[in-house]
Amino acid sequence: MYKILPVAFLMATSSLINAQQKQLKKENVIGFWKLKEAGFYENKKKIVKDFDNCRLMRNYAIREDGFAVYNYIEGSVGDCSPSEPRLSLWRIIDDRIQFYVDDKNILEEVVVTFNKDKTMTFSDYKPKPVHVDGDRLAEKVMNTIHYNILEKQY
Repeated sequence: MYKILPVAFLMATSSLINAQQKQLKKENVIGFWKLKEAGFYENKKKIVKDFDNCRLMRNYAIREDGFAVYNYIEGSVGDCSPSEPRLSLWRIIDDRIQFYVDDKNILEEVVVTFNKDKTMTFSDYKPKPVHVDGDRLAEKVMNTIHYNILEKQY
């Protein structure tokens, strides 16, 4: 019995540490985050989108005051086209960040994962599958989970 107690204690401590690491906290997401990689999942396989340095300039500025700015850039090197920056509010809900204008206008909701290389992954939050009668392709597109891996700049 005395041999079991240390093992049980280690397992409980390990679970507590893992739970703490997984908990999403404001101080872990505040900063300027630049896109490192993006893609989607197909049949549980990660498909990486081919981006050049122009599109890799996309970024999020997540501010401590509750505001966030998303800069979306299209085009290719030598012909980058920035969009109007998207200003929104942001909040943490469980393991997600919700970017919103007000409670009725949610612009984006993403599941957040912190990676071992100190990057952060945003994955689309889709609480339930969308069903599209008679259009399997549209249904597949609507249910595709996209991801962005972001690297903190400061």
